[in-house]
Amino acid sequence: MESQKVWVNDVNEGYLLGSIVDIGPNGPTVHTINNKQIQSTYDGVFPAEDDDNKEVDDNCALMFLNEATLLNNIRLRYKKDKIYTYVANILIAVNPYFEVKNLYSSPTLKSYQGKSLGTMSPHVFAIADKAFRDMRATKQSQSIIVSGESGAGKTESTKYVLRYLCESWGSQSGQIEQLILDVGLLIDLIFDCRPGARITGSRTPIL
Repeated sequence: MESQKVWVNDVNEGYLLGSIVDIGPNGPTVHTINNKQIQSTYDGVFPAEDDDNKEVDDNCALMFLNEATLLNNIRLRYKKDKIYTYVANILIAVNPYFEVKNLYSSPTLKSYQGKSLGTMSPHVFAIADKAFRDMRATKQSQSIIVSGESGAGKTESTKYVLRYLCESWGSQSGQIEQLILDVGLLIDLIFDCRPGARITGSRTPIL
């Protein structure tokens, strides 16, 4: 186990990449890539991928799936403006706080129509498309839960889901789409006015 590449808990960074240099009765000693020696517990280290720069569309495709490798994969993708990542059929979205070019353009929207989940890059459009196609196939109602902390981008994600459904499958949806979006904005404003709403970030829009 010595010299094995691992992620180790760190107070400031969350996790640091390093290698096990010694194994003691209470846990391993890890030498990190920034030359720190960390005495950890056994439950404080996690196996790391062989390739430090490996990034995948779906976290389930990682050789070692744990909290550290999941966060590292999301970080690597975020640096490439890939703000969406799957965990099976769950979509993780990281708010970029800037406009990613062509991410929500009409050609991009159309490219996801009728495509099975996982055949294209992770996207909120893919989740919306799957929900609609599953509804038609099973003849049952479908739900999309958009959850996250305050400011994470839940409202924007909900808008893009509605836009996809209206533009892809709606009939003369312009006015209906706007009404739905207006109602969503009104609900969002009502929740924002509640004491502590922005602090707790407990709102969960459900479609």
